[in-house]
Amino acid sequence: MASLRHPALHVVCMGSGPPLLLLHGAGEDSSMLAPQAQAMVESGFTAITYDRRGTGRSSRDAWPSGGVRQHVEDVADLIRSIPDQRARVVGFSSGGVLALALACSYPELVVEAIAWEPAALGVLPNADDLHQGLMAPVEAHLEAHPADWDGAYDVMLMAISNGKADLDDPLVAVMRRNAEAAVRDDSQITRHRFQSELLAAAPAVVAVGEAPSEVHAAIVDRLGELIGRPAWTVTGADDHEIYLKRPEVLAAAIRGRS
Repeated sequence: MASLRHPALHVVCMGSGPPLLLLHGAGEDSSMLAPQAQAMVESGFTAITYDRRGTGRSSRDAWPSGGVRQHVEDVADLIRSIPDQRARVVGFSSGGVLALALACSYPELVVEAIAWEPAALGVLPNADDLHQGLMAPVEAHLEAHPADWDGAYDVMLMAISNGKADLDDPLVAVMRRNAEAAVRDDSQITRHRFQSELLAAAPAVVAVGEAPSEVHAAIVDRLGELIGRPAWTVTGADDHEIYLKRPEVLAAAIRGRS
């Protein structure tokens, strides 16, 4: 497949075979998904990655005011530039929310949307309280330290992990380069609410590891109820960030579904 272009997005396309589009999570970008993309290529796919609007080398035009809808339109436009105008889509964490939203809005563009442990707090019964509890310390930090996005990102990681995040982890250091995008995007993406009838009709599946966190497990269970299909448990996936640490695990699993 020839290189794909989008007026607002930095896009990387590699390999041959059926198109598979990867949607990164908070703090990530296309360069961080390069090993996962390569593993997908070795599994027989054309792997497409890109920096979400507002992240990395992509445009910040009209960002982040458009929220989930803006990101979905970006992905839809990108898929329309593929010759067949259809693709399998895999979204990781908050990217999983976008994958599901895409499948709801444009099912004709999606072969299958796989949402890996999506950060879809909006589907939980206590969504507003949970989201407020996570974001309140982040907002307080930014009020005290305006534009300190690195610090706000660290606060967000600690809130999400109940204080267990290793802020000295080299992976966290890499993610800080996208700290502003992570904080500003995910404050909108994670609270997204789905229309149950669209989600039930969407060509989508929720994927989960063998040892998800309590919050991810609750989200996955609720999404399974809304979709009407149980989550797909990926054998050997023992870490939320398996796609960054051992990309061959998901590559083999997804190849087995095609």
